[in-house]
Amino acid sequence: MCRICDSASASVSYLSMLEKMGKEDEGRFEAAKLFLDKFPSLSNNLYTSLKWPTAFLRPLFEARVAFAVPTNYFQQLLLDGEKSGNHFSNGSTRSLSFSKDKLILFSKTVAQEAGKPFLSSLLFTHFEKGEYSVAYDGQDLHISVDCEKPLKNLISGNVEKKNIKFDFFHQNMEGRIISKEEAMQSSYVKKALGTHGDPRSLLASSDLEGYVVSVHHFSPHPFMLQNSKDFGFESFRQFQENTLDYFLEHLGMKKGEPYKS
Repeated sequence: MCRICDSASASVSYLSMLEKMGKEDEGRFEAAKLFLDKFPSLSNNLYTSLKWPTAFLRPLFEARVAFAVPTNYFQQLLLDGEKSGNHFSNGSTRSLSFSKDKLILFSKTVAQEAGKPFLSSLLFTHFEKGEYSVAYDGQDLHISVDCEKPLKNLISGNVEKKNIKFDFFHQNMEGRIISKEEAMQSSYVKKALGTHGDPRSLLASSDLEGYVVSVHHFSPHPFMLQNSKDFGFESFRQFQENTLDYFLEHLGMKKGEPYKS
């Protein structure tokens, strides 16, 4: 087991947060069933190939876009060619983890109706080694999936074959972790976000983490960041800077040495 996995299993605080989230998700799922008439698409948005509900007690690393903002927060995921929501909300995540050489995807979005939070999408599944591809040029890591999986529809109970596709990137972080103030000077932020109001209010990740990442990246789940010291890091930023190590260890690669599967 890798150091991050060992630390996760030993962190009482981190595990309790995951267990609480699991119970909340059960309630959000029950709420989703109440809104099926109002939101019929829910009948085709909640899938798993793994036991669920469950408290998924492993490290989670979110696939986030550069300059993550509430309306464009997670890297894109397609289910049967349809884009999954990639907005930020309390309880949402799009995370990867490993169980030996299996890649685990835990993606969910949470919406609200009449003040009641509910699961608006869920995809909790795994990929065997031959079902995902990895490319690493010594700086940038690319993990991709394009395969058909039998998935249980949690609303109908039926097993359906669905195509899952994503291209997640963790790009070189050197010089790419910047302050919110520095991000305000970015031409991307000024041009793409400035028309929607004060861009300082749009950089969602900086409120918790105190910094902005200007490239596509994997980020430790907020629960992990809140317990950074349990994972051996003195700051959120130090944890973020060393995220790649988790992936390289599980993928059997060495930092700086190109690899392609």
